[in-house]
Amino acid sequence: MNIFVGNLTATVTADDLRQLFGGYGTIVNAIVMRDTATGMPLGYGHVYLVPERDAYEAIINLHNTPLNGSRLSVRECVYRSCPERRVKRQPWHGPERRVAGARRHNGYDHSPSSSRQQHTG
Repeated sequence: MNIFVGNLTATVTADDLRQLFGGYGTIVNAIVMRDTATGMPLGYGHVYLVPERDAYEAIINLHNTPLNGSRLSVRECVYRSCPERRVKRQPWHGPERRVAGARRHNGYDHSPSSSRQQHTG
C-alpha cells in the first residue's frame, strides 16, 4: 500500500522514512518528493509498505508522530482522477468564450470591416 507522509521538514531523508516505517512490514520503496527545478524538498513523501494489514497499522500508529521537529501527517495515498479536479471548471461554448477580446489586441479592432479599409499615406 502506498502511504502519504506529509509535513516533513527539509532535513528528512528517505532513509529516515525507511527507519521510521521499518518495524511495520516490508518497505518496497520510500521517497521524499523534491522540486525538479531547484532540488528542494516539497515537504511530503511516499512509503510503499506491504502487507496491507501492517500498512494500516503503521498509518494508525505513526500519524501525528514527531520527526525532526514536526508532527507527521500519515494517511493512505489516494490518487484522484482528472475529472474530479475539474468539477468546478465550466466548459466554454458560444460567443461568451472571450469576454475581453479587444483588450487582447491592445485596442486594435480586428473586425472584418476594419481589414477592408484602405490606409492612405
